[in-house]
Amino acid sequence: MNKASQAELAAYAAAAVEIAREAGELTKQYYRRNIAVEQKPDDSPVTVADRETEILIRSRLRSRFPDHAVLGEEAGLDGPQSAWRWIIDPIDGTKSFIHSVPLYTQLIALTWNQTPLLGVIHNPILQETVWAWQGGGCFYNGNPTRVRASSELNQAWVHTCDPADLARRKPDFTNRLLHAIGSMRTWSDAHGYLLVATGRADACLDPIMAIWDVAPMYPIIEEAGGRASDFSGNRSPLGDNLIAATPKVHEQLLALLD
Repeated sequence: MNKASQAELAAYAAAAVEIAREAGELTKQYYRRNIAVEQKPDDSPVTVADRETEILIRSRLRSRFPDHAVLGEEAGLDGPQSAWRWIIDPIDGTKSFIHSVPLYTQLIALTWNQTPLLGVIHNPILQETVWAWQGGGCFYNGNPTRVRASSELNQAWVHTCDPADLARRKPDFTNRLLHAIGSMRTWSDAHGYLLVATGRADACLDPIMAIWDVAPMYPIIEEAGGRASDFSGNRSPLGDNLIAATPKVHEQLLALLD
């Protein structure tokens, strides 16, 4: 099967948004509840909400797209061998979720031959949804959205998930970054990339991520007019780190890494 037409991608995106929003409603049943938290082998937390939400998303995707494979954070890969693969994170920001911080999201991406063609970020508590598909533009709650027209790093709002982790992994870069930017904000996870795509932040970066964290971001950021790359400056839409920013700020952030 060839890569989808624009009409088909728009239909895939509409389905993904609908499923993400339904999944978000499910998470609300567990939000601000005293639910058990387990530690996975990589020391990241997981809850019944993560697992139940992934089950729902998988079920909906398999029902609508039985010829597509599905890869999720909690249950791995299943479905037929296919050039089409959905990549899902049922709760991105589980730490925020278990601490009742309303910045967790649902993430859904669709890849074709390992190229992400669409992405969805949905924040169920704040009722904010961003989605995009390749060649179709980026949308925020149904309206077109673009990154802000920022150009100066010394005035930029830069988001990251964990500045302590960034400092441990990239100490020299972190020191230069903190002296170069206007302000740093945290508690981001995928919500930080949502803010970049909707013109409310200039950049978001994380030095360690998983495929389900990165895959939705490339179509979203690029269709919103921004730039996305790994820390080496390469497009790496299935990679393990990410810098997403307005074009000029992205260029200046990469210069700090040299």
